[in-house]
Amino acid sequence: MTDPFRAILTVQQAALEGWLSMTTMAMRSWEQVLTLNQQLLRHADTLVRVHVEIDDGPTFTGKYGKRHLDIDPERDV
Repeated sequence: MTDPFRAILTVQQAALEGWLSMTTMAMRSWEQVLTLNQQLLRHADTLVRVHVEIDDGPTFTGKYGKRHLDIDPERDV
């Protein structure tokens, strides 16, 4: 007959190892997500535009339809 105490210890040890493995994989996944997020933000910081392309609305002296509001692909590169 098998020893019930040894069987319980084996089950508990297997559960603990599974839980540790699952926690390790979750932490590695979060580390990967944070690393990719940091790379994305760093990449977006290098591609930031220095001028405003879209007019922010009507002014007292301004009018819609002026040519200076058009997007210039030569300048925006």
